[in-house]
Amino acid sequence: MAPLPISEILVGVYLGLIAALFPSFIAFSIGFGFKYFTNVTVPGLGVVALGGTLAGVTGGLMGLIDPQLASGWAGITAILVILMGCLWAHSQGDKLGAATPRRLTLKSLRESQLSAELAERVDSYGQIRIRPTGDIHDIEGYPPLPENLREQLRTSSWKFPADLSLTELETRLEERLTTDHELAEVAVVVDKRAS
Repeated sequence: MAPLPISEILVGVYLGLIAALFPSFIAFSIGFGFKYFTNVTVPGLGVVALGGTLAGVTGGLMGLIDPQLASGWAGITAILVILMGCLWAHSQGDKLGAATPRRLTLKSLRESQLSAELAERVDSYGQIRIRPTGDIHDIEGYPPLPENLREQLRTSSWKFPADLSLTELETRLEERLTTDHELAEVAVVVDKRAS
């Protein structure tokens, strides 16, 4: 049994790494795209076949330059490195596609913080005062608010931590109003100007 030609194998690894760049990029893109948009994992065999096909162009060019290269240990090693690179890139793309948050939703857009220009309104305890603006409307299906309570709410203000998201501010203000005024239902919208 003849010993393994280490120098040819090293040349094959080198050539395989160079030739695997483009097929691995395509395999990564396919893995990421399918997982992100459809939540489906492309089978590894399909990615290996595609990677081998794409690498065949590069390998064919190498074979034209040196026909002995394609049929020896260097060619076999290069093909194995390319196929393993495609499998690895596909699995990384698949993982990234699964870990990347899906599309933006209206709720995630509203999860923003208060406007930066409100920094001067934050007190020394890190709290901001929220005041109502506009009309206070009745909620359909519930009794109308008494006029004195409506006037009291118009002139009131509430303090909350300034680092809360808008959604958290709305939730806390709704809870406070429900508790303080014994209201059955409250719906609040807080904008970035804390009003």
